[in-house]
Amino acid sequence: MALPQYNSSELIKNIKRRCTIPTSQLTYEDVDFCALATDEMQDIVVPLLMSVKSEYFLTFEDYQLASTGEIEIPEDAVGEKLRSVCYLQNASPLVTVNLPRIDLDVVNGIGAYGYNYPWGFYIQGNKLIMYPNGSVPTGTNIRLYYFKRVLNLATPEDYCQVSSIDALTNSIVVDLVPTSWVAGDKLNSISSRPSFQTTNIETTIVSLSSPTIFLDTVLGIAVGDYVSMQGYSALPQIPLEAHAYLAQLTAVKCLEGLADRPGMEVAQAKANEMKDNMLKMLTQRVDGSIKKVINPNGGLRSGAGLGFGRVTGRGGW
Repeated sequence: MALPQYNSSELIKNIKRRCTIPTSQLTYEDVDFCALATDEMQDIVVPLLMSVKSEYFLTFEDYQLASTGEIEIPEDAVGEKLRSVCYLQNASPLVTVNLPRIDLDVVNGIGAYGYNYPWGFYIQGNKLIMYPNGSVPTGTNIRLYYFKRVLNLATPEDYCQVSSIDALTNSIVVDLVPTSWVAGDKLNSISSRPSFQTTNIETTIVSLSSPTIFLDTVLGIAVGDYVSMQGYSALPQIPLEAHAYLAQLTAVKCLEGLADRPGMEVAQAKANEMKDNMLKMLTQRVDGSIKKVINPNGGLRSGAGLGFGRVTGRGGW
């Protein structure tokens, strides 16, 4: 028996079952279902999962600090915000030192002339800037933890699934190449298994001859992955237990669009019930180990230094 699939085609079927949309209706096509589901996922499901503080969607990027002391916040960060900023002292075993954020009023008010160690960083627009500016040597490794934005849902005709890979020729064989794809298009690949992670963030079509696609790289792509245009995913990149809730939320919006107010109210009540049940499953990621709150500057972190200037008590360090 084939493994279950969780792609947008299955999601659309689920939505239709939940709101009993007549086959004769002309209001919604697949692209509309996917657009509505994307909106509900990004506007409701993702913020809800982030609210339980269990690090869903958390990822990181490492940067080597430029001479300006500035780093751009990753463009795929939810809300253009960061979870934490760390000095990466050692990658294996992992040793990081959390850097504190300094209010801009403090930066403008006290100055830091002559100091050769960082107090922390401040935010300016979409950049974080080390302070004092120039206090950290060029090339210092800084790690940014942030919540990664989920990709928009691709319609069923706009993705394909990998059946085999040839790393020597950088080619993949898929079930069916979308007719709109041409050489030069940028793609990404998504794992077909929970938690539906992005396995290749960018690969470019060199040439294609269905069912074979030649790419500039197949790094990270695995058999069974879904491939779609860059920025789109064949699957909702949320925990599997949230997929039914997403389908129900989308069904509510569909019934609203069909002016079926009684049906919408019933569907919304069901969505509220599903929300409560989903949170029971997803809250507290490790039931046998309650998260401990530890002072990052307390005894357990004593002796942690940055290597380019001893951390002292100044500025909260």
